[in-house]
Amino acid sequence: MDNRNRNRKRRRRRRHKIRIGVLILEIIVFLFAVTLLALFFMPNSKAKIISAFTQCSVGRKILSCAGEDDYNKNVLNSDFNRNNIKKSTSALASKEYINIALFGIDPRDGEFESATHTDSIIIVTVNTKTSAITLTSIYRDTLMRMTDRDGEMVLTKANNAYFYGGPEEAINTLNTNLDLNIEDYAIVNFSGLATIIDALGGIDVNITDDEQFYINGYLVETREVTGMDAPDVEKSGHVHLTGLQATAYCRIRYTDYTDAAGNVLHDDYGRTARQRYVMTQIFNLAQTAGTEKIIKTAKTLLNNDTLDGNKIMETSLSWDTILDLIPIAMECSLGTAQGFPYEKYTPDKENDYYGYVVPVGLVDNVTQLQQSLFPDSKYTPSTVLKSISNEIIDETGIEPETDSSDDNTSSRTSGKKSGNTSDSYNNSDSSNYTDDSDNNISDYGANDYYQE
Repeated sequence: MDNRNRNRKRRRRRRHKIRIGVLILEIIVFLFAVTLLALFFMPNSKAKIISAFTQCSVGRKILSCAGEDDYNKNVLNSDFNRNNIKKSTSALASKEYINIALFGIDPRDGEFESATHTDSIIIVTVNTKTSAITLTSIYRDTLMRMTDRDGEMVLTKANNAYFYGGPEEAINTLNTNLDLNIEDYAIVNFSGLATIIDALGGIDVNITDDEQFYINGYLVETREVTGMDAPDVEKSGHVHLTGLQATAYCRIRYTDYTDAAGNVLHDDYGRTARQRYVMTQIFNLAQTAGTEKIIKTAKTLLNNDTLDGNKIMETSLSWDTILDLIPIAMECSLGTAQGFPYEKYTPDKENDYYGYVVPVGLVDNVTQLQQSLFPDSKYTPSTVLKSISNEIIDETGIEPETDSSDDNTSSRTSGKKSGNTSDSYNNSDSSNYTDDSDNNISDYGANDYYQE
């Protein structure tokens, strides 16, 4: 009798434990379901959830199983050699900041390695402690020193570096001329930019009558280059742009752009300002979008399924680095969006460097850039940077108007400036929508190259 009672008690305890185990499992499933619902339908909650998910080992393994193979196959440039990257001796050596070069290209024949020019060059600077992000556009026509395809050191436009040696030479040019330590890059073509914006639902922009006209003009060629389609923009004012329309908007350089502060920017200065504006909109959309849109965007980029397998983007960033950057991207705040160089000069047609953006004192400009990007750090210009700055002065005759006793600036006054000091390239042919970024400047004289 006692044995039967003991067995009954054991069976009750066992059933009780099973019920408790089932209840705990149900609670876990319920909490997981609630988390997923919050993730999908409460955009304000997703940043912390995604951040936590990417920082725990289980979450990273789940994400890796879902996308790492496709990422490594379709997006990662496994041939990129970091051993070929040259960092400036004066570059900030701190893990607090990450600099990534973002290139936009216009490959008319599908080139992605080189044989094309960078239509846009943006340095993305991430403060890993504050999650603040700074966007710095390098004007593509900025005069810089680089190595050409014959191994010769030349002074030419910044957008030629990618043409000469792909992403490695493009990064080396930025590091050498700006005293930076960039190691990684990401690159998108027209199709990639349009695809990303479409996946996020498009962007809202206020456009002028002239901008509407040029968007529709650029759409003609952009449709042809990408194989994608979008209707003409039917009105000016507040409009919602599709990905392809927004890409055409980024290409405009024949009409003025007025930024949020009321500054009027001309020609390529206006174009880079439009590009920074669109980049800002993409960041904002990604942060506030529901998870469904984020997943759609990631899937599209990983599988290239909207473009029949044609490449639309590429990067040197490893999968683990992407996962490390996701929490920062979800919680980041966009700070300064600026153009470089700050003090610049555009010579007139009588000058051999007509069509170039000449830094007025490269050392002065880079010092200002360093202070903007790394405000709490001390900076001393490198010997190489001083050499480049002096070479630009010797070649162009363009230098700061006032002398300085500081060793970091040139004290020579050649007085050889010519032309005007406005942000203008004297491009007046508004009927020409074709960019010149795929032509090789070395095949033309500077004057002929920019006469349109």
